[in-house]
Amino acid sequence: MISKIIDENLIQRIDQMIQKWSSFVIVGHENPDGDAIGSTLGLAHFLHSLGKERVQVIMPNEFPANLAWLPGADEVLIYTRDEEACRQCLASADVIFFLDLNELSRTGKMAPCFEGLMAYRIMIDHHEHPDNFAHLTVSHPEIASTSELVFRLACRTGRLDILSYESSVCIYTGMMTDTGGFSYNSNAKDIYIIIYQLLLKGIDKDQIYRNVYYASSENRLRMIGYALYKTMEIIPEYQTSIMTLDRRKIKEFKLEAGDTDSLVNQPLTIKEVNLSVFLKEEDVIRISFRSIGNIPVNRLARDLFGGGGHLNAAGGRYRGTLQEAVQIVKDALPAFFASLAG
Repeated sequence: MISKIIDENLIQRIDQMIQKWSSFVIVGHENPDGDAIGSTLGLAHFLHSLGKERVQVIMPNEFPANLAWLPGADEVLIYTRDEEACRQCLASADVIFFLDLNELSRTGKMAPCFEGLMAYRIMIDHHEHPDNFAHLTVSHPEIASTSELVFRLACRTGRLDILSYESSVCIYTGMMTDTGGFSYNSNAKDIYIIIYQLLLKGIDKDQIYRNVYYASSENRLRMIGYALYKTMEIIPEYQTSIMTLDRRKIKEFKLEAGDTDSLVNQPLTIKEVNLSVFLKEEDVIRISFRSIGNIPVNRLARDLFGGGGHLNAAGGRYRGTLQEAVQIVKDALPAFFASLAG
């Protein structure tokens, strides 16, 4: 079976909390991606399988339309859409799980809601530098996705046999999306042992892939074409691509939540590109980094924009203009690659 990554003491304490209490809220991060949705819904279905009836998933804001098919997605509460209902759930919760986030600020406008709550807090995450805001913290940056940690939790509590089909679909989706369809951060053999176990639960991994990646709107496809043709700049000496999307184009293409999520991966299909950067102008400039091989984009995200992430996938934010953010990236490339060569 898979290796025992999570400390046994943490497994036992989380299991005790699950057995002791009856009301659970599971929270993901702002601008939720496939791993945030997959891990939270995966855990929610697992708790239901244990006979827990009061389980509620809350997201700070809307999640991408290509994840709306996931089992239980229609029951997720959205804070920006129904603030009062979210506050009531949090106030009555015995336990609050924080999944796929390493600090409360990643819940965005929802963060003040947690002040003064009596609920027991459990964080399960795979990002670096976790804050100390939870009573129990399961933090493993070496693991490719939080969804994988949810599977490991279910397995280590000795309840893999009751892991449902619905939970398995959600967990696989989170694992798949946080590795770019298992194209990066996915060489660990345990990942494929877990996939085998999920296949035994009856999941159709091919259909899941189609549901997630073959669900583009016409507007999204046209936006991808525009970004690649009109904004993509290749910097050959650093094998780097930089793309941008400003507010005007976001409005023109009528983009919805998640429509730009995989755009940063596209330039990596170019043979000469090993580092891709995508900058999107919203309330702040959101910067996404992807890389191939041993290029640590989490270091770039942290040093340039106070962000973070993983070796091959990271992100950050910048409060300024799109042009300023692009220049910051360009100016950093010579020293960054020199440090890697040294």
